[in-house]
Formats: sequence, C-alpha cells, structure tokens
Amino acid sequence: MSYIENNLNTGEKINHFTKPSIKPHIIFLFILAPIAYVVLLGFGEIVKLLEPTIAKVTCLIILAVIYLVGTFIAIHVTEYAITNKRVISKKGLIVRDVAEMNLSSIEGVNLKQGIFGRIFNFGAINISGRGTSNVNFSEIDKPVEIRKKIKHKS
Repeated sequence: MSYIENNLNTGEKINHFTKPSIKPHIIFLFILAPIAYVVLLGFGEIVKLLEPTIAKVTCLIILAVIYLVGTFIAIHVTEYAITNKRVISKKGLIVRDVAEMNLSSIEGVNLKQGIFGRIFNFGAINISGRGTSNVNFSEIDKPVEIRKKIKHKS
C-alpha cells in the first residue's frame, strides 16, 4: 500500500493517482546523452569512437545501468494524488518530502512542457495556493488531463 493511501483522512478517497514517467529519462539516456557525448568529444574524434573496445562498451553499460537503477528507485518512491479534498505530492525514500493542499485553497495550476514533453505527452504541473504554498507534480504522463482534473475539482 502506498504512503498516500495509508494517510487519507476520514471520508477522503483518491480520484487520481500517478507516479513520474520514465519517458524523460529514456529520452535523456538514448537521445540527448549520446548527442552531448559526441559534441563534447568533437567531431574529429568520432572515428576513434567508432572503434569499440570492451572497456568503452562496459563503461557505458555500467553508467546506463546505474542511471536507470537510480531512476527506477526515484520513480518507485514518488507518488502524486488528487483526492476529493486535496492534492498530495510525496517524494523520497529515506528523507520524506510531502506537500499537500486543499482543493479549496488552489489559486493556480500551471503546466510546463518542453518540446519532447509535447511530443511524448509528459510534463510538470505546479499547483499554487494561498500564500507561498506550492505542490509540484514533476515528470508526469498526460499532464494536460491531470491539470483539467485538478481545475475541475477546485
């Protein structure tokens, strides 16, 4: 059972539950990182790069696995929910960071999507409320739909 499910108030039920998307990490790992690697190395070094050695390939595989393990842990321990009374964001494995806001306190719901986010349908939502409070849903799938759900509940 998730942290959010275990900490619902009396009469509160979850209307929408989500976790961060893996899409931005896959895009980084397989598209952006190789492009940055080639650019930093210099185009003259590409020929040398094409001479694969076991050490180079092993190093790249180890780095990719370390990155993916960290990503999967971060995704597993992060939860976002919209209930019939509030929005909740929970992050962290050892150090827990929980932010929540009553639906009646919401003043703004802002969506942020980059080029890849628009293409692959992921993004971030920043929910602002009275005073200086904010609740962030980072790297989520279908952010436009989730934004609509929040806007129609508040």
